[in-house]
Amino acid sequence: MTPPQQHPSAALNFRTWLADLDQTQLATLLAHRSDVLNPLPPGIAPLATRLTLSTSLALALSHCDAALLAAAEDIAERGGELEEVAVTKPAATSQLLERGLAFTTSADATNPDTVGLAPGLMQALPTEWSLLHQSTTAPEEIAALPEDEARILQTLVTSGGVGTTRDAAPNADPARPIPRLLAKGILTRVDSRTVRLPRAARRALEGHTPELIPLEPSGRAGTPNPNSKTNDAGTAAGLQVVRELEQLIDALGAHPIELLKDKTVGVRPQANLAKELSITETELRRLVCLGFAARLLSRGEPKGLEGNFLAPTQGAREWLDATLADKWRVLIDAWQHSTWQPWEEGRLLDPESSKDRLPRHRATVMDIYAHSATPLSKEEFWEDLRFRFPLFATHTKSVTIDALVDEAEWLGLIALGQATQALLDPAATHSLTPDTVDYFIIQGDLTVLVPGPLEAASHHRLSDLADLESPGLASLYRITESTLRRGLDVGMTAEDITAFFAAHSEVPQALEFLINDVSRRHGTLRSGPALAYLRSEDPALLEMAVRVVPELRLIAPTVAISQLRVGPLLEKLREHGMAPAAEDENGASLSVALEPYALPTPAARKAAKPSADPVSVAAALLASGETAPAAADETSLDILHAAARSGRRVTIVYADKNGNPKNRTVKPLSVAGGQVDAAGSDGSMIRFPLHRITSVHLV
Repeated sequence: MTPPQQHPSAALNFRTWLADLDQTQLATLLAHRSDVLNPLPPGIAPLATRLTLSTSLALALSHCDAALLAAAEDIAERGGELEEVAVTKPAATSQLLERGLAFTTSADATNPDTVGLAPGLMQALPTEWSLLHQSTTAPEEIAALPEDEARILQTLVTSGGVGTTRDAAPNADPARPIPRLLAKGILTRVDSRTVRLPRAARRALEGHTPELIPLEPSGRAGTPNPNSKTNDAGTAAGLQVVRELEQLIDALGAHPIELLKDKTVGVRPQANLAKELSITETELRRLVCLGFAARLLSRGEPKGLEGNFLAPTQGAREWLDATLADKWRVLIDAWQHSTWQPWEEGRLLDPESSKDRLPRHRATVMDIYAHSATPLSKEEFWEDLRFRFPLFATHTKSVTIDALVDEAEWLGLIALGQATQALLDPAATHSLTPDTVDYFIIQGDLTVLVPGPLEAASHHRLSDLADLESPGLASLYRITESTLRRGLDVGMTAEDITAFFAAHSEVPQALEFLINDVSRRHGTLRSGPALAYLRSEDPALLEMAVRVVPELRLIAPTVAISQLRVGPLLEKLREHGMAPAAEDENGASLSVALEPYALPTPAARKAAKPSADPVSVAAALLASGETAPAAADETSLDILHAAARSGRRVTIVYADKNGNPKNRTVKPLSVAGGQVDAAGSDGSMIRFPLHRITSVHLV
């Protein structure tokens, strides 16, 4: 099947236009369509073929704003898929040409009089996509429908949105329900026997109001200029995430979580871990997914354990030793490339919640804030998103987009409705993060006020001796008996603890008394490897320990032994309110702090292969000396689709039941289901099976 020779092919004209571009114009086109550069095209003809593939066209269309898509639709409605039409929107036409989505044969290609659409462009758009004829069906309109019309809509909802009926024909009785729904625009006609329930009508049935896509920009686009208030709020949020992830790594390092058989986190361990960290389960899911993306957490079998566990990686220890600014920057980069959807229902780390498209979604959402000159409310964000990326906004779940915005605010990339400097330039984390301090203030109630980020060594030591109560840029810790015992357990003496506090603050007398009291009672019971032994100068105290820990056996008035190792034995004694200490073979105190469990760090994700330089590729293509091909015709199917969209009349040459050639001049209405429904010159409906059509001629 071939179109008539008197009408030059759109594909041929597209390739001819492409071959006539100069180096600058071709380089500009390739910069917009870099997906066609891998592998490098050997010539103009292969390049033209790649540019008109549906996948490449769909990708290019996803980056077009509503004004460009509306301009392309207008060209298609005026027949621009079949032959060039007059240019009515010069600015939009110029952008379509730059992207290789249109072509022109005008003598002045920079200021063309006529334009045609690239072959296959409209087919690359979603079914029923239209910006010039947007549905305005509202829930109130649905509620006011007569019973017979409402019943038909409910039937279509339950049947998948598509139904067959004789009333779909253009000449059907207009008083019947389906023709009335078609006239109101609530239903759309697929062909003379099929109707479809559009997405807008389906959303109206669910109670959603129409979400019209604006065809003009809001005027809010520009270069962001975040003020200090915005940056401070974002920095506080980002460093809070850093602190919470530090706590999560410490918790999992001490007690990895055993995973279910499908390598997901069980509901109960998730709830218990969130409670231990004093955060919500939503925050925990975000932290775990972020830790996975940053390769700080992984799944596997840590040394000394059997089974599959969620635990920190060896790289997590390096991250913990980095500066706050570097930690934050690592998390920003990991989030931007993360494939995890922590907001999805289901168990944590379910493979179904990891989607490869998520990094592109994140970049699209962040692009709105990165190019907004003013703070955006939620409504303004959605308005700008629908204009800037209409295909993305209408074909991505709103819950996904809202969740991405919430995560960006949580990580400090957005604050007060505006992009922070950390989003615009991740290297700015160093200038945004406050300078470290080497002092803190110990108050009379034994709380410790830290006015800024502590140096790493001081921060780790203070975390051993006090519990964090209020995180943030200015954090608050609390010293208790148990936290001081924790310091003694890692090998510090009372003098070491007092010296550390004195080096960073004035030490209240109450704290000195508490340190001395805890250290005096600490180590009244002594344990050592044997697998373990327990000794005490107080026989009554030792007898009490034997009673509460069944694994102990008294072998002398002041000595007991156990089959438990030293660490677990000390934990059991502490659970019963005792304060034992560990000693070596010479009786000297030693640290029994367990080495955190760790897994091998997963391999880093492969960096995307850089695209070839468009200028160099353009020069090579033009230097090849290839001319436009002699022939490049669309199929009759392409012409029929285009004619149906533009209302253009065509002559169809087909074979009748006896195989004899016939021809009819008709106006195609729809092409679907292997057949063409068309209106004859007398208004009659004619159906042509596609396999009987031999050629199509434009009239």
